[in-house]
Amino acid sequence: MKAGGNLSHDDKIFKDRIAGCILGVFIGDALGVGVHWQYDLEKLEADSGFVTGYLDPLPGTYHSGTPDAPGRGRLRAGQLEQQGVIDKLLLESLAEKKELDQQDFLDRFEAVILKDPTMDGTREGGRYGWTDKSICEIYECRIKENKPWSDCAPPRSDTPDPVVRAALIASLYFRTPRGMACKVALHAKFATLDSSVQAHSVAFASMIGAALQGVPLDHSMSDFLYQQPGRALPFSSLLSSKDFDPSYGHFTEPDSLLWFGSIAKGVREFQSSIHPGHRGVLLYGQFCAFFATIPSAYYCAARFPDSFEDAVLCSVNGGGQNTMRSSLVGALLGARVGLSNIPARFLHGLEDADYLIELAGQIADVALERGTPDDVWFWPSDSQMNFTIGGPAHHSPTFSQETSKSAMIKTEIVPFSMPQTVAGPNSLIYGAFFVAGAVGLFSFFANRLKRIQQTPRERYTTLS
Repeated sequence: MKAGGNLSHDDKIFKDRIAGCILGVFIGDALGVGVHWQYDLEKLEADSGFVTGYLDPLPGTYHSGTPDAPGRGRLRAGQLEQQGVIDKLLLESLAEKKELDQQDFLDRFEAVILKDPTMDGTREGGRYGWTDKSICEIYECRIKENKPWSDCAPPRSDTPDPVVRAALIASLYFRTPRGMACKVALHAKFATLDSSVQAHSVAFASMIGAALQGVPLDHSMSDFLYQQPGRALPFSSLLSSKDFDPSYGHFTEPDSLLWFGSIAKGVREFQSSIHPGHRGVLLYGQFCAFFATIPSAYYCAARFPDSFEDAVLCSVNGGGQNTMRSSLVGALLGARVGLSNIPARFLHGLEDADYLIELAGQIADVALERGTPDDVWFWPSDSQMNFTIGGPAHHSPTFSQETSKSAMIKTEIVPFSMPQTVAGPNSLIYGAFFVAGAVGLFSFFANRLKRIQQTPRERYTTLS
């Protein structure tokens, strides 16, 4: 295999991971509903104990529908809140159209969310117990003012809902990283004009693409992703002077690709000081903005990198914005361990689980047919590294042929290898850059190139 390409595995393995990623989005959302936006962890624990499954929202809390609740809508255990429903609309569109058809998604979003008879443009309105501010802004623009979609993106929305949906798009496009990035960026622009949210949506999709191909959820994830700008992903890079693409837009610095790895290193060093594990969410923030939700999700994923159950429950019990955070965690861990390693109770209690599994299977079938030789991942050369599919033995496959449609794509936990390749002439270029960067004036660039020059074995130490 050449330096650029996609890893080749049994299709059943990929289908299992894709389905795990997709179902992880919805499991995470539904698990958070029962204790959504509860920031006082002592009160959360006193009221609900350590949450291990789907719960009805308590009276007076979000989504409960009781007279003293913040919103009017009423949800029950295993149901999705508003953003989860929007995620489902995107999944249905992707499965039916076999591609990201932005207009088709917008038509569904308008019909189901904006034109819902219970919607009135207020935070309290809608059938889901609360309506996000960004949705209220789109409602005002699209429904009341009848403006075109191009004029309705909220200018300063900093919530990570497009980051969550990036996982669904990545599940379909992960074999073509540049094309995936363009699709994710396009989709994010309907929800926000905040370029940081757009960039982090692309970065998260890239993590999903890497996890689906077996890159583990530790610091090596960022080491791998940092090799992609200038080759496979539209981020600024020392390897290329290109900083703009008409199909994508302006490139950002690749720092968003490094965020997870930095947190993973911190977790490895300090996790013994944080008990119980879910209390670590407090270090990164429980609130809704992406700069709290994403790092707190990364913390939970890095703290429990091979256990879907432990990672998602870390997020749920961390309080605050635990629906979107748990969707992010569920997507990452689902991509890592596969649907066959998600505990059965999370599927049994999820509303429309079999339907979602069916849609996930359709997405997987299309995803595995995608591919083009000029849009591929760059895989480090001069190495053969063993990754492991799935998690520890106690998270063995839980669904039988008789209990769920997920059995159709169930796989065993097996190792696979990154193929060996031959180093190209780029190493000479890296060396030249390194020498120049060693001069104090270019020390920043030297640090960048040091990362690039590391041998694959150095980059992939302490793998799962």
